[in-house]
Amino acid sequence: MRFRTLASMISTANDYSLLKWPSLINSVLITLLAFMLLLSYQSDSWFTYESFRIDKTTATTNSTIKYPNSFTYSAFGLWSLCTVQLNDLTMKCYTWIKQSRPQYFDVITILMTCAVFLANLAIFPSWALTILILYNVKNRYIKHIVAFLWIVFCFSLLITLLIFASMILVGLTKYYSPGKFITDTQYISFHVGTGMYYMLIGK
Repeated sequence: MRFRTLASMISTANDYSLLKWPSLINSVLITLLAFMLLLSYQSDSWFTYESFRIDKTTATTNSTIKYPNSFTYSAFGLWSLCTVQLNDLTMKCYTWIKQSRPQYFDVITILMTCAVFLANLAIFPSWALTILILYNVKNRYIKHIVAFLWIVFCFSLLITLLIFASMILVGLTKYYSPGKFITDTQYISFHVGTGMYYMLIGK
């Protein structure tokens, strides 16, 4: 009986019946977005990099850079830096302090915090909108549907703006562009990590 009742509600036409499938898809996508943003927010691998110690005299006299056995692999996110030495495969993680935070990371952290918070808040109105559209058999919930439509739209717009602002700041960091550095004693190459991929998937 419940299945028949649900089937009849889904097939019933009302003023907003055309929105039931888009609303359902949107609810699933918002839930997925919130999950991906949470993974990105907690990830310690927004960027990864390898660091090679180089011979200063070799680097200045020859165009070819020789890498000895000194190698460090590191990954860092919004909250910490994790490193692995070639001679010690144990990963050690250090929490960022205010003075040691990378370029633009304070602002990116604030933007991502707001995006994660709003994405999780948007889950309830998006699913409430879907349920109300399904139960709106005799147009009993028109006002509620309109209100939830505007709420979901505003949440989606704000989350999109916050994510785009975060991505723009990430693009301005020295880790994203140019992403490679040669100092007197080291060659460092940066790469985009899994935390960035989670954010891009969520977007």
